[in-house]
Amino acid sequence: MPRRLFARLLAHSALVLAAFLAVSWFALDRFLSTREVTTLEEHLTRFALMAKTSLPAGGPALQEAVRRQGEASGIRLTVIDPAGVVLADSEHDPATMENHAGRSEIAAALAGSRGSSIRMSPTLGVEMLYVAVPGPPVLRAALPLSSVRSLLAEIRWRIAWAAVPAAVLALAAALVLSRAITRRFGAMKTFAARVAAGDLSASLPAQGVDEIADLERGLGALQIELNRQMDRLRQDQERLSALVDGLPDGVVLMDGSGRLSVVNEPARELLRLPRESLQGLLGTEALREPQILAAIDSVALGVEGPTPPEPFRLVWPEPTRHLEVTVRPLPDRGTLVVLRDVSRQAHLERVRTDFIANLSHELRTPLTAIRGAAETLLDGAMADPQALDRFLRTIERHALRLQSILSDVSELARIEAGAAPINPSSFDAREPARQVLELFHAEADRAGVTLKEALPAEPVPLVSDLAKVESILVNLVQNAVRYTPSGGAVTVSVNAAGSEVAYAVEDTGIGIPPEEIPRVTERFYRVDPSRSRAKGGTGLGLSIVKHLVEVLGGDLRIESELEKGTRVRVRVPSQK
Repeated sequence: MPRRLFARLLAHSALVLAAFLAVSWFALDRFLSTREVTTLEEHLTRFALMAKTSLPAGGPALQEAVRRQGEASGIRLTVIDPAGVVLADSEHDPATMENHAGRSEIAAALAGSRGSSIRMSPTLGVEMLYVAVPGPPVLRAALPLSSVRSLLAEIRWRIAWAAVPAAVLALAAALVLSRAITRRFGAMKTFAARVAAGDLSASLPAQGVDEIADLERGLGALQIELNRQMDRLRQDQERLSALVDGLPDGVVLMDGSGRLSVVNEPARELLRLPRESLQGLLGTEALREPQILAAIDSVALGVEGPTPPEPFRLVWPEPTRHLEVTVRPLPDRGTLVVLRDVSRQAHLERVRTDFIANLSHELRTPLTAIRGAAETLLDGAMADPQALDRFLRTIERHALRLQSILSDVSELARIEAGAAPINPSSFDAREPARQVLELFHAEADRAGVTLKEALPAEPVPLVSDLAKVESILVNLVQNAVRYTPSGGAVTVSVNAAGSEVAYAVEDTGIGIPPEEIPRVTERFYRVDPSRSRAKGGTGLGLSIVKHLVEVLGGDLRIESELEKGTRVRVRVPSQK
């Protein structure tokens, strides 16, 4: 653009200069021509008036006098009577000359005023200037214009030679001015290109006080305003990024071409995307789930109409998670995808469903046994003392099992609902272990299981909820005694570790398969359901232990080997 502008400015300057020179040449030529002709007319008039006073009245003497004056002055003299007849001529025989009454200068002189004209002389065949003064007789003086033309030609050459350096200087000035203007426009073009490319640090100093300087100042003001607007946009973008990154849900924004524009941290982790910039990456490359891609296509194509598609759930692999996916169109033809991790919610829903199903199953067995025993007794078995005793004991045993199940369910619900607040007190951590061992001493003896303790000789201070610690140990020791065959042993140990106390209950029982260990703390989950019911277990003991440990801020660790035994370790921190 600057080169084309430079050429145009230079061409325009050259055209203006050429037009100026042409007009000036024409005007000056006309002026000089008119001035010379006027000067020559005045000279001829004065000469004619002077010659008229010295001419004789007529005859041959007049012709001779006219001839002599013409030769002496170089001016052609002609004497014409009032009828237009030539009486004498300094360069031609008057007898052969035609009547001159029709000549314009003669007609003016005959009318009483000076007349003049320029024309080709029919007698001499050259261009002449004629001036006639009134008479009578009329005296006409004439000179060829060749001298005037020669003088004008010389003046024209001198003007031309003077115009050449002037034109060169004018063109040089136009060249300098054009370069200066195009250089400034080039600077503005470069400045605008840098600003358009995002370089808002570019500068454009204004030069002078002309209109171009006003444009330069305007561009500078525009750049300052753009810089201010970009700062505001950058701040808004940073706030939006912080807001989006702070959301717990994965957020993915795609532009109208289907490329990623915004991806927050939860979405990066979920989709396993790289840490570097994702600008330009296609959404189909990041979201590889066909159901999500189908929802995006439906939104982009508008097949759902004005109502956006409903959120849907799917299982996301590696690692396995349950996601709730929401896809919404954006005003700029882009697409918003929200990925909400509902794995815990799905787990809780599954646990709740399993809990209801397991609870119904657990209650059905004792209720069926109680109902069957009662119906048998009502049908006449009450008359048989042995049958009566047997069925009443069945009713009692299953009623106690119902009571145990409901008690454990109630305790678990109370703990999960936060209705079991911590009541910290300072005590010796060895005491709850001793009390629980004493509590199960008789049951262990009946089962042929030996109870052992591995307690420190010195007191182990602990600040915690004594009742909850005892409940944890009760459930652990009870499970250990129930699932340890006769001849086995259960050992309870206590170890201090700084401000924490580690309780461990280890048995030599049947053990737990490694793949089942993660599930043994679920409600009603049993490794061997038939054996658990035979032992009187409800399937809620370890679930209660897990929740109590979480309430106390500790952790639970289970280690087991099939047919060799199980070790359950509970870490209980001191409450501050």
